[in-house]
Amino acid sequence: MEAFYRQLDDTRFESTPMTAGPWSPDFQHAGPPAALLARQMLAVDPKEGQRLADVRIDILGPVPVAALEITTEVIRSGRSMELVSATASAGGRPALLARAWRILAAPEDYPAVPGRRDPNDPTVVPDDLPAADERLATIPGAHTGGYGTAVEWRFIEGGDRSPALVWGRQHNALVEGEEPTGWQRALVLADSGGGVSLPVDPARHRLINCDLHVVLDREPEGEWIRMNSQSIVTPGQGGVVHTELTDVHGGIGYGLQTMVAQNMG
Repeated sequence: MEAFYRQLDDTRFESTPMTAGPWSPDFQHAGPPAALLARQMLAVDPKEGQRLADVRIDILGPVPVAALEITTEVIRSGRSMELVSATASAGGRPALLARAWRILAAPEDYPAVPGRRDPNDPTVVPDDLPAADERLATIPGAHTGGYGTAVEWRFIEGGDRSPALVWGRQHNALVEGEEPTGWQRALVLADSGGGVSLPVDPARHRLINCDLHVVLDREPEGEWIRMNSQSIVTPGQGGVVHTELTDVHGGIGYGLQTMVAQNMG
């Protein structure tokens, strides 16, 4: 399967049709460019022993399926923590802004602190679940190619305009010739938190995110990532999507999306 991107030089990437999201074949799903920005932020002036801890993406507008120019900057340099930023531009127009903390990895003998995570979770093997079929095709006239064919979903719960518990996996490479990292796989999927848990009729109500914030306390392992996503909207106020992220060994972190809620027509 074709990769999401082909690298043209150190800073430029050709976006393939696989990046296209459900709204139009001409505009990207935000998951792939978010993962691409994380790739670039991790690569700029790397320090031994540091890990990517969080990624925050601000979506400035539709991202065209076109060549992207990625610029990076180290905002705060240091041995134990560094703040890095990146911008993705298309045709000279900034489309996505990102920031990430790279921090010194915790010592192997640091005390384990599981919080409220269930040590026996997850208990469901993704391959034992039926395919999602048409449960995500809820947007009238949605573009079903591109991202829709690159990512496979297997629902445990939801898929019917309700909170969703769903496994997903990315079938293609992020950048041609490279195996996706765990962080990249998490970001490609995490932006779909609002899609898998879409609570409203998209023909009557719009609910789209203007950002994505993902925090991981460890690198995901394997292809499959489980998303426990819920969309929340307060009339007259605003909305948020909260996603718990899990791999086949247990919890890995969380995703948040700020949602713009509007009535259609």
